[in-house]
Amino acid sequence: MCARYTLTAEEKEMLKDHGLTLVGEYRPDPNIAITDFGFIVTSDEPDIVQRMNWGIIPANAESKVPEFSSFNIRSEDVMEKPTYAPLLQARKTCLVIADGFYEAEHLSDTDKRPWRFTTERKIFCFAGLWSEWFDPDTKEPYRTFAILTCEANSTVGEIHTENRMPVILYKSEEPLWLSKRKSVDELLSLCIPYPDDKMNRYRVSKKALAVSTKDRPNKNMDLTQPVEDEPRQSSLFNIPDIRSVPGVRRFKNTKKKKSEQKKLDNSNGLDLFNSL
Repeated sequence: MCARYTLTAEEKEMLKDHGLTLVGEYRPDPNIAITDFGFIVTSDEPDIVQRMNWGIIPANAESKVPEFSSFNIRSEDVMEKPTYAPLLQARKTCLVIADGFYEAEHLSDTDKRPWRFTTERKIFCFAGLWSEWFDPDTKEPYRTFAILTCEANSTVGEIHTENRMPVILYKSEEPLWLSKRKSVDELLSLCIPYPDDKMNRYRVSKKALAVSTKDRPNKNMDLTQPVEDEPRQSSLFNIPDIRSVPGVRRFKNTKKKKSEQKKLDNSNGLDLFNSL
């Protein structure tokens, strides 16, 4: 599941990275939540970046108020879902531009700790589907999108209890996902876990768990900053929980020199972050 992601890059960085033109206003967002707008490139208009709201509203819906959870789509089940199968069959594919996403580690009902995940690319794209709904009174279009998910890699799966992650595309796969000539099977073959050695993760403030509202906005750029992990409860046998070891776990980033990578002492072969 991916219920929160980020796009904090500057406008010129986003456009330069993909060689595209922006339609409308751009504003960096460290806390894009369901029903917020994201920046999308569609198979119908692959040369522009446009804003759409997160959470598919079917074209035949009575209103633009979501009637069910439609922000994520399981890639394994997409062709079995009457809402999503027609979109994929019609090649209503899209790229969801991002530079990170959040998942919460559920240690208990009262202890949920958010982590931010990034890749070796500063800006990357999720595989998505999009839909267009027309207001019956004004005839104005309302465009929405959803993010496809797949089985999680270890980087995400160690944190996310449901073992899911968004489908992250390689740069070379982005035009393939937008291609109207590819078969459904060819498109779905792209929906696999992103490699662990191309991802990083780090703890962020619990403030990132709060959804932004008009009365209580939560769009401060500090949300993406790393924080030290909090101590964890000892085991039943009074053996310190090894997950309480402070520090930020970072995976290999191909754009950084090895000397810049902080290494943790793991001589005993245990996972210093998630071993019990």
